Amino acid sequence: MNRISITEKLILYFVSLGIVVIVIIGSYSYFFTKKALLSRTFDQLTSLRLEKKNRIEQFFTDRERDITIISKSEEAKKIIEILNAKILSTDKINKQLFNSNLNKFLSNDGYYQKLYLINQTDYLCTIRSSPTIQSNQSDYSVLTNQNLKNICDEIKRTKQTIIQDLSKSNLLIYIGTAILDDNKNIEGIVVLEIPVTAINKIMFGYSKNNGLGESGETYLVGNDSLMRSNSRFKENAVFNIKVASESVKHALRGETGNKIVRDYRNVSCLSSFSNVDIKGLNWVILAEINEQEAMIPVNSIRNSILLLSLIIAASVFIVAYFVSKRISLPIKKLQKASEQISIGNYNIKLNVSSSDEIGLLTEAFNNMSLQLKKQSIEIEEEKTKRLRSIIDGQEMERQRLSRDMHDSLGQSLLAVKMKLEHAKNSKTEKSQELIIETQELLRNTINEIKNISNDLMPPVLEAFGIEKGLQNLCKTTTSNTGIEIDFLADIDESEIDPRLQIYLYRISQEAINNITKHSNASHVKLNLSGYAEFIFLSIADNGKGFDIENIDMKSNGIANIKERVKLFKGEVTFCSSAENGTQIDIKIPIIKYE
Repeated sequence: MNRISITEKLILYFVSLGIVVIVIIGSYSYFFTKKALLSRTFDQLTSLRLEKKNRIEQFFTDRERDITIISKSEEAKKIIEILNAKILSTDKINKQLFNSNLNKFLSNDGYYQKLYLINQTDYLCTIRSSPTIQSNQSDYSVLTNQNLKNICDEIKRTKQTIIQDLSKSNLLIYIGTAILDDNKNIEGIVVLEIPVTAINKIMFGYSKNNGLGESGETYLVGNDSLMRSNSRFKENAVFNIKVASESVKHALRGETGNKIVRDYRNVSCLSSFSNVDIKGLNWVILAEINEQEAMIPVNSIRNSILLLSLIIAASVFIVAYFVSKRISLPIKKLQKASEQISIGNYNIKLNVSSSDEIGLLTEAFNNMSLQLKKQSIEIEEEKTKRLRSIIDGQEMERQRLSRDMHDSLGQSLLAVKMKLEHAKNSKTEKSQELIIETQELLRNTINEIKNISNDLMPPVLEAFGIEKGLQNLCKTTTSNTGIEIDFLADIDESEIDPRLQIYLYRISQEAINNITKHSNASHVKLNLSGYAEFIFLSIADNGKGFDIENIDMKSNGIANIKERVKLFKGEVTFCSSAENGTQIDIKIPIIKYE
């Protein structure tokens, strides 16, 4: 792999620092501009929403006023009298309407489509609007329209002015009230029919000068999330398009605010929303514009920032190149001197030519050279000491083995010898008994020799590897102690150094011996696995556990386990409690040791 020189690193650091500063300043400018633009756009949308909201609310306030005036007019009462008298003559009714105030309402601005006058026996007089007063026509019939029946029933029940919402089958708004006599009794009912075009006339009007641009719109949504006014982008939107955006949900809960949401076209939009205060209509109003269109000025600023950043970055690179060259020359001298040190030449001394950090570094290098020379001598002495320690350790192990053989095997063999001599001088029956006892002594002696041999190096470990060795250790322990041991191995033994295998065996042996002696456990789990570049050994029991903080580490072999793991640069953790027993987790890197 190619090395990166100090010159290249300095250039990289300078340029990186410049880029970081550029990114911070550019990002701040961009996001501040974006925030300001979004705030201004939301203010515009809020202003449009309020203007449309006020107009639609005023529209229905005016219509309530109109229906109240009609209900108190003499013309309306006379038509109700005609209906009650059952003199159902359209000519007579039209004559009554001619030049009346009712015609003025029906001919004004196209707000109304029809006027209904209904008496108590559901006779209905329908007056149709026309551009001119003289052309307004009326007829009569029996009330059959279910929507009219519903609003009439509600008016009879409450004696209030009622506004009936649009429906999918009937895109008309009905506003009605009672015609009362002097005793406040209902003589009849007057209902005005408002077409949806009257609502669209208020809501649906877009131009480049109204603040909505190419993609902005304002529209109404009912409590069923269906549109109550036309869409700018889709035809026949009323009661055909469902708007389930976050803005609608917030507005239906009575909240007012601004959000960036996905609209009914699944387009990201800036949305200003609130409810509409109209008695009997649970509507909300939204003013929205596509985020992409709103962000056009911000994107232009972003492109300018990027261009300026490239120019600044190029300038920083040129300056960094010359500065780094000036700094790196003394360091290269130190590099060459270090190469001499690396091949064992410690008689290097550089001239100190400056009093800055480079000069201090040169002085430190000269001191290091002298120190390395001293340490080289000390290392040779340390090697001699370590070799002596190894030999002393081997001698101590021989002495321990000698004591074991003298104390155990020596005594057993001496007992055999004495038994045989006693048998030689005894009678036949006594000799036979002594020979049987001698055989038992020899069997015990052989077992003792096997135990000493296994402790030194288990044959199964040397012949078949760590997996078979641990499997045999678990089997032997279960046979001797009755403790059930579950052993699971998932390793590639060819990847594990033989000495590491021996250490893993000794660690497991030490842990199992501690369990059998101290834990009162009935079940043990021993898992050995290899993954990536590590060996994992886990030993867990269901015994009585111990207090890790207060335990005497030397008394339970824990110190021995830690030392063996440390020799192979591994990690070991102990977890123990009275309820869950003890668990030892060991992680050792797979390294080929010499």
